[in-house]
Amino acid sequence: MTSQKFRVVSHRDAYRFAFDSLTKQGVSGSDAKNTAEGLVDADLCGVDTHGIQRIPIYCQRLELGLISANPRITVDNITPVCAHIDGDDGLGFVVATKAVEVATDRAKDFGFAISGIKRSTHFGMARFYIQQVVDSGFAAIVMTNASPSLPPWGSKRPIFGTSPIAIGFPNPSGENHFLLDMAPSVAARGKIRKAMRAGERIPEGWALDAEGRHTTDPSEAVKGVVLPIGGPKGSGIAMALDIFSGLITGAGFAGAVGDQLKVFDRPQNVGHFIFVLNPEIFVGPDEYKARFLEWELSVVNAPPAEGVKRVYLPGQIETENKKERLVKGIPYLEKDVQALNEFADECGIPPLTC
Repeated sequence: MTSQKFRVVSHRDAYRFAFDSLTKQGVSGSDAKNTAEGLVDADLCGVDTHGIQRIPIYCQRLELGLISANPRITVDNITPVCAHIDGDDGLGFVVATKAVEVATDRAKDFGFAISGIKRSTHFGMARFYIQQVVDSGFAAIVMTNASPSLPPWGSKRPIFGTSPIAIGFPNPSGENHFLLDMAPSVAARGKIRKAMRAGERIPEGWALDAEGRHTTDPSEAVKGVVLPIGGPKGSGIAMALDIFSGLITGAGFAGAVGDQLKVFDRPQNVGHFIFVLNPEIFVGPDEYKARFLEWELSVVNAPPAEGVKRVYLPGQIETENKKERLVKGIPYLEKDVQALNEFADECGIPPLTC
């Protein structure tokens, strides 16, 4: 593995860079704020594949009209607890946040609610949305589909995306919420592209090349497919996510979602599916609190296996990363900072400062 140089950027400057880039493309202040916060939150959590390095491609698609800078998002009230949302090809952060707000507001009255979304775009880190829900005291399941990169088990043809599912439950203590955010693939494509930029190999079992052969060369992996977790089990999860997010919502499905990095003749038509639940609905607030805290202690106090220092809740490592990086700054690959600053120069905005 090659030795990499990093540059540290404050979260405030990373946010400013993202905000300025988006408003330069005509995105409103409120929508740019929402999107910049989502991108920087990913970098703070250590999920830098979904952070500000995405800005250049978002801006290119905004300039081409493939992402709507000022979308007219519409909400069709199918039932009191079911909303069908047309994102009008807006930034995924904006569309999904609207869908979260709609579902959460209705769950306050009815105990649960669902938003099904079509005509959206890449929405970044799924944790960003379950965090919004648990901060309101509700539980959530958030799904999205994505452009084809993962095959049905046994095939070499990409049909499904590395589509994440995120599940969140609020911790009554106010800390260490349950924040599970996972893709059905062994690794995100963004990690493979990052390894390619860094001149590094990828682990065996991450991907196949275009001929369906296992490869550790990231440049060959991006021409082929990523592999699912757990073999056919991960493949089945990817299929289910595509049905929930695409097939039943009216969005693209079965390979029809456009690749934001490759397809420039049409919008992506990404679909999302958001379920919000009042976690106290069955047992009441006091019992939920007692039961969750008991559950939490049973997990984090479980004796570690050999070679393991401690047991974490899902999302806890990312939360600790965020606390540290808010103080110390966000480390970015030097090559990535250089590329982003070249983009800043083209846009006429101040560069990232390190």
